Amino acid sequence: MTVDRITNSNYEAYKNLDLVAFSYAFEGAMGDGGGICMIDVDGKVYYANYYYGNLQRDHIKDIIPVIEEIDFHLLGSESKNESWKHVNLGFGNNLFLKKDIFDDFEKRVKEADFQMAGELYQHWPGIVMAVIGKGNPRLTMNCI
Repeated sequence: MTVDRITNSNYEAYKNLDLVAFSYAFEGAMGDGGGICMIDVDGKVYYANYYYGNLQRDHIKDIIPVIEEIDFHLLGSESKNESWKHVNLGFGNNLFLKKDIFDDFEKRVKEADFQMAGELYQHWPGIVMAVIGKGNPRLTMNCI
């Protein structure tokens, strides 16, 4: 699987992505602090990290314009844009999904019946791939 890495030197090429989902980790989040993982309508995966200096914070909004319409809070973030829904992945990790895939995503999460904290964080990319019918439905954050 190919993951496009977005950095300060190439971010302008990624301004017109048609995203269906993206995760955003706070700097001190468990897992990948500062990591942003994105999936577009075709199942293409993109990755950037603003904390380790690979992408300046100012450039995030150029790639994910809706991010300016999100209120980030440590215990629960929310989108002011009705086209996007928030899922708390725990431990400082946030997931945002296009509204039109949210219900199917939520149904599949319930069916998966995760038992341990962090399982949804690990498996959300594959669930999104299954919902949109593209890419690898077994994709995990470890693969990215």
